Amino acid sequence: MVQAQQGPQNVNKMKNGTGFKQMLRDRLPKVVNFALKWCKVKETWLDHVYKNFIWVFSDKKLRLAMTRDLLGYNSKKMFVFEDTIDWDNLTKEETAFWKNISNWVSWFQKEYQLVENEYSNSKKLGHDIVDIKRSIMLNYLYDWCPNAEDDEETKKAKNKKLNTFVDFLIDCFEDRI
Repeated sequence: MVQAQQGPQNVNKMKNGTGFKQMLRDRLPKVVNFALKWCKVKETWLDHVYKNFIWVFSDKKLRLAMTRDLLGYNSKKMFVFEDTIDWDNLTKEETAFWKNISNWVSWFQKEYQLVENEYSNSKKLGHDIVDIKRSIMLNYLYDWCPNAEDDEETKKAKNKKLNTFVDFLIDCFEDRI
């Protein structure tokens, strides 16, 4: 998975002060919030959801119902990131972009709690932060680690990305994100 740097080019920035957009921002599941922040697309996602699913309704009750439904509040169904993307009206480039983001959201939803537990337990046991980071990398991010076939430049790039990501996760665990 590649970290997204920016959203689709044709997304217009929507007004940030709307109550429903703020509701999306404030009540987004924690791990999804972290995934979108890691990808640096939280505002792009908020704009997309608001523009395609909420703004289209003029009635405030319908907007509220849609917002709550997208967040998984109105039904027995949990929050599903894929349901917040208007797949039918995307370009090929936008579809690829949101699929990449969806992969990150899925990783965070599946792995975040496990990694956080390992971090917390290791910290309680007094393990050194370097050892904790190494353990997280080997146990949860092994595919990202440099391997013998990589040239030196690739090894450096992989190490930098891996360390940046683990530092981001630790910042999340420590409530610094």
